Amino acid sequence: MTAETDKNDDEIYASILSFAKEGASKKDIGAALSISHQQLRRLGAELVDRDMLCLDVKKRVFFTTDKGHVFLQSRRARDI
Repeated sequence: MTAETDKNDDEIYASILSFAKEGASKKDIGAALSISHQQLRRLGAELVDRDMLCLDVKKRVFFTTDKGHVFLQSRRARDI
C-alpha cells in the first residue's frame, strides 16, 4: 500500500466509525458513504480486527468501540 492509499483508508475508517457511533447496518454505512460492498467488507473487517468496530450479531448492527472513539479523537486533534 502507498502512503496515499493509507491516507484514503484512514479517511474512510473515520467516516465509518463516525457513522457507526450510534449503531448502523452494513447496508446503511455503504449507502451513506457511497463505497462498494467489497471495499466496505475489507475496511469493516480491518476495523473489527483492530477492535475499533464491533458487530452486534443479533441486531446485525455495527458500533464504534472505545478504541474507535479514541482513533476519531486523535484524528480531530491532529486536524486542528
